[in-house]
Amino acid sequence: MPAGAITGQDGTITWIARGKKKTGKLSGTNRVSVQSDTWTAQFSDETGKVLRVSTKTTNRNVAEKILAQYEKEIDRIKSGIITREELDRIQIQQTPLDDLLEQFRIKMSATGNVTTYIKLTLQQILSLFEDCNIDSITKIQRETIERWIADEIQRKVRSVSTINIYLSSVKVFVQYLTDRGVFENNPLRSLRKLNAELDRRKIRRAMTPGEVDCFLQATASGKYDPNVGTAKERVIIYRLLLGTGLRSTELSLLTPSQIDFENYRLTIEAVKTKNKTADVLPIRADLVEVLKERIKSLGIEPYERIFRHNNQQILRAFYKDLKVARIERVGADGRSIDIHSLRKTFGTTLAMAGVPLTTVQRLMRHSTPALTAKLYIDVAPINLIQALEQLPEYCPTFPKSP
Repeated sequence: MPAGAITGQDGTITWIARGKKKTGKLSGTNRVSVQSDTWTAQFSDETGKVLRVSTKTTNRNVAEKILAQYEKEIDRIKSGIITREELDRIQIQQTPLDDLLEQFRIKMSATGNVTTYIKLTLQQILSLFEDCNIDSITKIQRETIERWIADEIQRKVRSVSTINIYLSSVKVFVQYLTDRGVFENNPLRSLRKLNAELDRRKIRRAMTPGEVDCFLQATASGKYDPNVGTAKERVIIYRLLLGTGLRSTELSLLTPSQIDFENYRLTIEAVKTKNKTADVLPIRADLVEVLKERIKSLGIEPYERIFRHNNQQILRAFYKDLKVARIERVGADGRSIDIHSLRKTFGTTLAMAGVPLTTVQRLMRHSTPALTAKLYIDVAPINLIQALEQLPEYCPTFPKSP
């Protein structure tokens, strides 16, 4: 019985739900029976099971045609013309693309993906589909995507790395559809990523120790930024990125519950990481104290975010502070500095201090030492010369000529 319901003399029950008046009749089980606004089709499937399916129509003639279509499909299954799996696949293929993308969004959210990642992934899929004039899943074909890749390479609007990101997003969606049985075989399974080394438009570099000192000092003497608050707050953020190797997004999602203040450890939750893998990392005592002071002064609860910025906000603030420090974003050699350079600086600083590569890999949470060495350790020629100077001279003494 709905709360606040009124019973009439004829047994009619009246109540208000979501601002609208509802009516029904009280059954013998003290439950309210409500007449649906639309017709429901009842029929038996090929196994004899009775099914009740809403026709989603208020027109009886249309509802009867829908029921007849259901019964026709059951007859085709019984006659062996089509299987239930084939019929289900056809029905899903007729589902509007927007509805399938919404189901994909719900699935990503249910598996713990962060909102920003879900939104960006869907934007990339929609953008690629729009470029390819794909408005139904039947148009998702390898040849269509390959033509898009070729056009993008020729136009040179998007870099190879960006093309790969779009391709990965679409392949994840298509694999989701394949797992649901929409495709018998994944049409994009054989598509491979392009070699990003052939078109690296952005080569990120680490900051030198002198640049880091200058940058932090310039930030400390800077002004309030509406995106990321006070200069003190931004310095804390930069120090944490430089001292932990965390990604900006991971830091923005950090909560006090992830910090072990007694043992100086930081738990990286799988849902907040790029590769969706949980990990526990050590954190310097001085940084733990900085976090502890901020949490206490602001009264931050265990599961509240310690920082309120997002990745784009901190990136904009970073560029402003970089400008104040008079550090060029792009050097004469074409290499650039952005917020992710602080993570590269973390790895490079550890390597320059003589920390073994496998240890640096572990601290940066990479899958292989090769990835760490290739992308996250910035070794300048002068450092290579200093390394060579550690070798002995290998100068034997030749006997004097008679």
